[in-house]
Amino acid sequence: MMKKTTLKIASAAVAALSVFSLSASASAAGTEHSQSFALIDDANLFDDTQYASLCEKLSSVGSQTGWQIAVVTTDYGISSSRMDSYYNDLYDNNREYFEADSALFVIDNASSNRLILTHGTAEMYFTDERLSDMKSALKPSLSSGDMETAVEIFADKNLEYFEEGVVNGHHSNHVEGQSEEELAAQREKREHKLAWTLTHWGWLFALIAIAAGGIFAGVNVGRYKFNGKGGTYNLKENSSMNLVDRQDVFVNKHTTSTVIQSSSSGSGGGSSGGSSHGSSGSF
Repeated sequence: MMKKTTLKIASAAVAALSVFSLSASASAAGTEHSQSFALIDDANLFDDTQYASLCEKLSSVGSQTGWQIAVVTTDYGISSSRMDSYYNDLYDNNREYFEADSALFVIDNASSNRLILTHGTAEMYFTDERLSDMKSALKPSLSSGDMETAVEIFADKNLEYFEEGVVNGHHSNHVEGQSEEELAAQREKREHKLAWTLTHWGWLFALIAIAAGGIFAGVNVGRYKFNGKGGTYNLKENSSMNLVDRQDVFVNKHTTSTVIQSSSSGSGGGSSGGSSHGSSGSF
């Protein structure tokens, strides 16, 4: 009996260890980035071994092309019509991960939509024709769910286009955006609203305060100025005494005050806009 119990416990331990090992291998390896590559696997599509291999692959290709080879997986479920603006904003708002010269491959696992964005130097190499060629090369792996191979193909195509050089072609995929200076100013406004407001509108607040103070002082000076002799009630001329029928007369003084308020309202936040970039469109 004791032997059977020991055997059951050992079997349960082995099963639990197997489940733990499977969970550990399926978990995301994290976020890695450098000047040559970035791999952000928020959707947990790669196990540790795949993640390490892809980091090495992307880094090698990025070092050769001179632009960053970046891949981002998400579970955001962004619709096809919003993919371009949403993920270009993601690029703009997370520049600690992404370089000015980059080719970014986005896999939105929740919506099954994908997108390729190019910035800086990479834009010159990615014509409409090359983007169409890359999408055709990626679709079989994406359709079968082999995301590791899809990322490898993306890297290989970047290297292929770099080695072939800049070619004549159409660039209707190019989307004009804001300059780096404009984007930096907008980030400053979003992240430091109070400091930005005081820096840019402090002079207006000062003028409003001075005007309000002047009006308030003028009202009070005028109010008390006429409370002297000219404003004294003449009790002798405006009162009488009747010993038979006594009547008390009360003198009431009513004052009215007006408060001058200054207010400033505005809306904060808003869209970050977007940088100039090339886009494959959702596929």
